[in-house]
Amino acid sequence: MIQAMLLSALVVTICTAIHYFVLKGVSDTIARRPADAHGQNLGLAVGAITIAHVIEAFVYTLFFLWAVQGLQIGVLNASGPGDKPITLMDYFYFSLVNFTTLGRGDLSPAGHLRFLTGIEAFHGFLMITASGSFLLQVMGGRAPLSERG
Repeated sequence: MIQAMLLSALVVTICTAIHYFVLKGVSDTIARRPADAHGQNLGLAVGAITIAHVIEAFVYTLFFLWAVQGLQIGVLNASGPGDKPITLMDYFYFSLVNFTTLGRGDLSPAGHLRFLTGIEAFHGFLMITASGSFLLQVMGGRAPLSERG
């Protein structure tokens, strides 16, 4: 369990840093643009945030793989028929479903991997909420994390 907790703390730190630096970069770019570039600013923010979330989910994917194949603290099981091996795309899909808190249930974790799964859902919800708040501020014509905000 300690390994799962340490793994979770590490992945949360990495993904939070990624998220902050993406939002900060977008905010600084918006601050340098003309005041009437609302549509471009919103497009930039939505695009960058979407890419950041996908990257963060992929980072979680790598940690799931490490937890299962390297540390052997759990397993990811498929709910359907057949004995197909779980692929990298399955792990990535599982991570995206968790990060967005969708929780489809066609893949399920076992062992201490469940802890990391719960942390990803909580952290994903937190990052998506922060992104929404950021986007609302961009729509209001502000550069939220910039000194010229």
